[in-house]
Amino acid sequence: MIVLLKVGCLLDQEKLADCIGNGELEEWMVRTYYDFRRSLLDVTEPYPCYFAVEAEKNGLIRYIFAESAYDEKELHRVKNAVYEYIKSYRSIGKRTTLVLFFKPIEGGVSEDYKKQFWNVINFLNVNDPSVWPPDIPNDPNDPKWEFCFAGEPIFLVCRAPFYNDRKSRYTPYGLEITMQPRGTLDDITGDTAKGRKVREVIRERLKKYDKIASHPDIGDYGDPDSREWKQYVLPETNEESVMRCPITGRKNNQ
Repeated sequence: MIVLLKVGCLLDQEKLADCIGNGELEEWMVRTYYDFRRSLLDVTEPYPCYFAVEAEKNGLIRYIFAESAYDEKELHRVKNAVYEYIKSYRSIGKRTTLVLFFKPIEGGVSEDYKKQFWNVINFLNVNDPSVWPPDIPNDPNDPKWEFCFAGEPIFLVCRAPFYNDRKSRYTPYGLEITMQPRGTLDDITGDTAKGRKVREVIRERLKKYDKIASHPDIGDYGDPDSREWKQYVLPETNEESVMRCPITGRKNNQ
């Protein structure tokens, strides 16, 4: 009898390949992962973030599958797996990334995926076993604010089926959340020559990849005119903007 993989497990590329080969993944998981890998490694249309491309090539990405973005028991398992990753990511590789795949929902529209995303992030925030880092402001309207979990600042990216022209944020099946610990990017911040060059290259690739101009809310961390949370779930058009940070119950520095 084949035992299906338990949702909320932290998988590396080798374990994921074994699970696929042994038939331990549900069909939606296999389909979702293969599309994710294809989109990153497609040489005919290079994905804008070449760090993500190299991470997938070199086995530096870690993966979590989840059936639901609302079931509390399942979200607790996801939370534990995310915590495990954050506490061990520095031993994986400099440009490691964590990707959460959620089971596709039937007939989902943009608001459904946005609600899923913010519910997961709020759950992690409220149930964070660690205190908020003392050097990160609690107020999301402070340009130095960013989402933190397990004591680590993390940049979040939502990819979902409702993005059409914004191809870099598009996935054909279900919600996908990418988590990039700040420690993987601390040598290429926007105030360094290397960091500015990296951003220039990625933004040029983005122009060729997306069918829409970069959203005006995209900016560098710490820029007085930029807010991290506005970039997590970008609107479909460039005329819209996220006006209020949906994260609630922020933890105090205690």
